[in-house]
Amino acid sequence: MRLDPKKYYEIRKKLNRISDFNKFDLPRGVLHSILVQKKVESVKRKYHIFSSRGDEVLRYWEENKSLPRWLTLTPVMKVRILLKAMGLSAREIGKALRRPDVLDSELCRVVYKAVSVDFAYSPIATRIQSVLGQMGEKIIEEKLKSLGIKFKKEKELKTQKTPDFLLEEPMEFCGKNVFWIESKVVFADQKIYDLYFEKQFKKYLELFGDGMVVFWRGCLDYMNASDGSEFDGELKRKILEMEIRVSRSDEVDGNPIEIAEDFVKSYANREIFPYNREVVRILRNMGFAVRQED
Repeated sequence: MRLDPKKYYEIRKKLNRISDFNKFDLPRGVLHSILVQKKVESVKRKYHIFSSRGDEVLRYWEENKSLPRWLTLTPVMKVRILLKAMGLSAREIGKALRRPDVLDSELCRVVYKAVSVDFAYSPIATRIQSVLGQMGEKIIEEKLKSLGIKFKKEKELKTQKTPDFLLEEPMEFCGKNVFWIESKVVFADQKIYDLYFEKQFKKYLELFGDGMVVFWRGCLDYMNASDGSEFDGELKRKILEMEIRVSRSDEVDGNPIEIAEDFVKSYANREIFPYNREVVRILRNMGFAVRQED
């Protein structure tokens, strides 16, 4: 998926929530990536300002049992500031986000709601990004193996800055000989590309020579990168479509946050999941299209 910059920025401007996906004739995964990046950029701009006002957030909570309107961050980042101001450690905050029931009832209510709707910073959202990243790498690995191309993966290499795949011999890919391939499950606009270039790609070029980056959810049309169109298969479809099917004839009970995260963990390999009404709601909030089957 390649987008003209003008069209991309028009979409980005109008895309503010998950429900906006229906306004555009683009794969759900592409829209999900654009929206998540938009929210993350907003948080990065403002978090340092609000994080220094934790005491104010705590006082407001103690007086109103709610969070102040001026705290314009994503839901999970709001409660992180509150929990930190209450004296919780990073580990305790992480536990509270996965098990809000360890908190008192009023705090549990606010934290649970935040986790169940935050598609950028909740533990479920983090798991989604991790699983999708693994899926992208698996597609490339299987393709290289099918072509008989020998390579080493990032974890096999001992140097500090390494691509996902370092080829033993260069191969022709997208019209040029490449020595390495990097997988990114994002839509790359210029800001995203420049960020990765400074953090990773520039070093790879210096150390290993020419390479190629695959942006599975697309990129701007002028970029010297792959948009994944050279690949096909079920994993690629799942990356782009973000659809989960649930069976009403097979129901599951338990902690909805943990169940939702477990569903995401097995998204790559499982076709139909058991039904839980609250889990379906959470997964839709995270950006998935959920289809119910009898």
